[in-house]
Amino acid sequence: MNNLFDAINSQTILLIAAIAVAFLLVRLLFRILSVSLGIILTIVAIVLVLQYVFGISPQQLWFEISHLPQDLTRLLQSFS
Repeated sequence: MNNLFDAINSQTILLIAAIAVAFLLVRLLFRILSVSLGIILTIVAIVLVLQYVFGISPQQLWFEISHLPQDLTRLLQSFS
């Protein structure tokens, strides 16, 4: 059994492990992208419509998104 371990080069094992991990990471990335591709396309479509139809820049949209919790708190306080 020791002869088997001596015969296998540690660099070869490292290379095989790196290939396996890289393959699994690429599969994971493709799975994540395939699941979220519809959501990504919807967000891009909304941003483009806001920009070209209504003249609202992505920076303005991001500003509103970042202040959304404060606006919702004010809205809820106005009802009570």
